[in-house]
Amino acid sequence: MSDKKLKAGAIILSSKNKDNIALLYRSQQNDWSFPKGHVDQGENATQTMIREIKEETGLTVRIIKILPDLEYINNNDGMAIYMNMFLVVSLDDSELKLEFEKDDIQWIPYNKVVEKLSYDNLKDYFKSVLPIITTNGGFSEEKPF
Repeated sequence: MSDKKLKAGAIILSSKNKDNIALLYRSQQNDWSFPKGHVDQGENATQTMIREIKEETGLTVRIIKILPDLEYINNNDGMAIYMNMFLVVSLDDSELKLEFEKDDIQWIPYNKVVEKLSYDNLKDYFKSVLPIITTNGGFSEEKPF
């Protein structure tokens, strides 16, 4: 088995409406996901997450909490992925800017995030961290899925 790929990503809360989360549509992969990316040489997970969010969404963020890590197998190449995840809040929702012209970024109400995400592992992960998000300033009230 080859080494794990290291990534970092985040669940981004809206600064305007704490019930909304930024989801990224990646046209090349035809999927909806959280912003994330590979850790470059010399970077730590925090630096990677901040860089990737800026590149993919244009947003500047503030870290609220480090979330549990996410491990999965990439469906395309079978590579094991180890991803550090963060809960962050946008400092200015109007900064949204696409990295690629055919991509999309949407503020999705948190109770619609699971149905919008493309991958089961991300859906399961999001459900598993909901209690952490709600106790750290996210979401005005619990709403069923």
